[in-house]
Amino acid sequence: MKLGIVRTPEDDAGGPSLDLEKAIAEFYADFPEHKKDVFILNHQKFPTGWDAVKSITDKLDAVKTECPEAKLPLAKSLAAGMFAGKLPCSVNIGGGAFTQKPEDPIFARIVIPAGDEFSARLMKSIFVSNDPVSNASFPVMKDEYNNTEMWHRYVLDHELGHAVTQLSVNKQAMKVSSLGNRAECEADTYAMIRHYQRYGHDSTFPEYLADIRNMNAVQKGDVTHWTTRALDELIQMNKDGKLDNLTPQQARDLAVDIAARNHLSADAEYNMQNAFAETVKITQTAQRKKTPDGQRVMSYLDKACEIAAETKSPATLEACKRYVSTIKHYIPDDLAQDRTPEQIKAMAANLKKANERELKEEPPMTGLKRVFRDAIIDVQSGKKEGPPPDKKLPYYKKPKKPGF
Repeated sequence: MKLGIVRTPEDDAGGPSLDLEKAIAEFYADFPEHKKDVFILNHQKFPTGWDAVKSITDKLDAVKTECPEAKLPLAKSLAAGMFAGKLPCSVNIGGGAFTQKPEDPIFARIVIPAGDEFSARLMKSIFVSNDPVSNASFPVMKDEYNNTEMWHRYVLDHELGHAVTQLSVNKQAMKVSSLGNRAECEADTYAMIRHYQRYGHDSTFPEYLADIRNMNAVQKGDVTHWTTRALDELIQMNKDGKLDNLTPQQARDLAVDIAARNHLSADAEYNMQNAFAETVKITQTAQRKKTPDGQRVMSYLDKACEIAAETKSPATLEACKRYVSTIKHYIPDDLAQDRTPEQIKAMAANLKKANERELKEEPPMTGLKRVFRDAIIDVQSGKKEGPPPDKKLPYYKKPKKPGF
């Protein structure tokens, strides 16, 4: 399927896309153990998603034979649809969400790389905006990052990072840990280790990625993909010379280790999503009213400083302070701002207050939202009784009968 994307000189300047046949062969040379459970669909070889899925029929049948619980129809349909849209993803083949087991294995994955139509400019646009934007517009992307093959490498390595790291889902862990954010930390960290190996340890693309992941959490509410903290640890390890001569398997294991230390708790994810609902409104209004970039940027800064001065969430405070300190690197030189001196003064006061704050513990989700979330997790994992009593959770009352 052709997407009808109009190319610009910036797209052409990004150069060619990735040679997928070569990249796929490299992956199986690195991870021969995954030839039977990771299947990469090559849109440079197959015209449609169903043609691509059909090409792995024998392999999928083998998965089904070895793992009768594997749910193939939905995975096939999802993979074919994402392939048609040339949208990168890693499709899990598991036993389904309602198996009523405490832990669900992921039997296999179907990986879809980004389509050739997506240049570096367009992939940057997908990250930071819902519409194609110039590299010279907010947020600015340096010429050195306008490398389409590099972006395609990153996206493919990210999806393969999913495929080789999280191999099961512990449902009860979702009460305390954001498994989605943990998976994204694993995938981004693995991809950036491979990036250093491919493009050199002096590359600054990982710093750029850490910043735009943070930017997306603030501006778009994409908290699940907030991998900034994990990437920061990796970047420091690279500076300390601790990433030299890693095998692909060691890169995978290190990514899992870093993600375990740096991913968001369930409470932190919930708190960040609530806090950044206000900045998401700025994004939505700007898209609807075509707000000038200068006005939009100042609105983001104003609200980020306000949130940072008031939040009780350490993760939210961290993201806001990072946003305010790094946004200057992505603002065009000629960007006009519309704030009065009084408004700038108020913003500075909030920022000063935020910088003086140090928060330690995430406020827990309470009330009916937590009751219902935990009840759903218990049903999905086959647990017949409610969660054990926890004095730290004010919502909890010991049920008179098993279950809720």
